Amino acid sequence: MTDAQRLAFACPPVQGEWDEIDLGLLDPADEDERRTLIEAEHPEFRGAIEDDVPEIHTGGRVVSPNLHIAMHEIVANQLWADEPPEVWQTAQRLTAAGYDRHEVLHMLGSVVAGEVWRSLAGDAHDIERMRSELDALPESWESRRDEVPLERSRNRAERRAEERRRHNR
Repeated sequence: MTDAQRLAFACPPVQGEWDEIDLGLLDPADEDERRTLIEAEHPEFRGAIEDDVPEIHTGGRVVSPNLHIAMHEIVANQLWADEPPEVWQTAQRLTAAGYDRHEVLHMLGSVVAGEVWRSLAGDAHDIERMRSELDALPESWESRRDEVPLERSRNRAERRAEERRRHNR
């Protein structure tokens, strides 16, 4: 596949308006404008992002809108720069396997999220581990998809309240 296809996968051309901005005029090569294009792909998060709401319920799950957009940004930036190239190779493989673009971005984001978490815990970035995790997709994604669905549907406050109820019994 060509560079143009990779860039279009990272941030496809769009039409319409977002915050009174003509999206067709934005340049996806500009990181700030790319973020706006990514936000426009997630209209369900608009109000939460504007109001700086840390978590929302959507699709039966609790989601951090800002973190969700940040993961999309990181993946889009990796694809845009083709660094590491295994991200684009994995995206192509997953797309060929029948996954849609947005789910592929989420799968790639799951690998990024693991790397970010380990980095925050003090571990150094390990490109070989990342390559291995990319290779493990989609099986690793599919195995985690339905684990503990109740836990995914409750936010932090709801989980803590349940723990207090259990403790006080």
